Amino acid sequence: MFWIFAIAMTATASAALYYAARARRVNASAAPDDDATTAHFRLLLKEIEADTTAGRLHGAEADAARAELAREMLRSRSVARPPSAAGPAFLLPGAILLTAVLALGTYALLGNPGLPAQPLAERTPPGSDLNLDEALARIEAQLQKTPDDVRGWLVLAPVYMQQGRFADAANAYRQVIALNGPTADLETNLGEALMMAAEGNAAGEPLQLFESAAARDAEHIRSRYYLASDATARGDYEAAIGMWSDLIAKGTETDPWLASAQAGLAAAQAGLAGGAELPDDAAIRGMVDGLAARLDSEGGSVEEWTRLVRSRLVLGQVEQAQQDYEQARLAYPDPAIRQELDVLAADNGLISPEGAN
Repeated sequence: MFWIFAIAMTATASAALYYAARARRVNASAAPDDDATTAHFRLLLKEIEADTTAGRLHGAEADAARAELAREMLRSRSVARPPSAAGPAFLLPGAILLTAVLALGTYALLGNPGLPAQPLAERTPPGSDLNLDEALARIEAQLQKTPDDVRGWLVLAPVYMQQGRFADAANAYRQVIALNGPTADLETNLGEALMMAAEGNAAGEPLQLFESAAARDAEHIRSRYYLASDATARGDYEAAIGMWSDLIAKGTETDPWLASAQAGLAAAQAGLAGGAELPDDAAIRGMVDGLAARLDSEGGSVEEWTRLVRSRLVLGQVEQAQQDYEQARLAYPDPAIRQELDVLAADNGLISPEGAN
């Protein structure tokens, strides 16, 4: 029965190929569908970029998605068009017959019709046996041969940060800056890596990099947040109040860092007032406690946990920040997801729970 079915399917496919490939008149004036295809791929590319900006795709994942989209575009462009004139009469049916014979003959030698079906979800995708260490080793080996490969350094740097290899991450970001020039994001990333390598100490080069990033981009939030935090920690409350106020003015109600910046402003104002709790400070504390209660009862995103821990630290609630950090790690055990939270915790001396990732 299997071979009867296989032969019937082969004959049907051969007939379809013959019909599609035989010479016939076509409407040469019909407009090609290139515009629709191009629009389709542009839409897919925008979706990839949106996922990357939102943090749903990271580094190598985004690169892999773009590469697959490029391959799909090449495949769509390489589809052969029907011939406009017929070749010799025997060429087309002969080619189709030869294809059918080769297909059936090859399966007869190599195929196994008695093998049980395997669901797609249970199949092992190609290359899935390559673990992260092996992938890193390959990229590192390639970079030794081609050290000017910016894309390779950009892939390595965030992975190094996730693994706690902060000195290696700093070196990777230095390579990118040397090859492509500095940007506010790259300088801040390098500053973070150096700060983490120095066990959270931002003095020296990290602080200089944050200042350079803020001067390079007047709207850069992350570098300005580090500068405001540093001023608050050093007791330069007047400067900190100005920095926090400027930062808050750049935000909107939907920004996840806004509550932390408001808490930082309240802490700087309280410090300037000699430690007295201000009305605004009390309101901020109430808002932070409300966020903590909601996350404790309902859970939330890793960004919300990060905001909570940062707010606790700015308000000086270190013990509560530690407890919130431990809860966040339980909710998000994958270190790749909570990278920003782990950097914040290490920067402020919070301790990872025993046995946690």
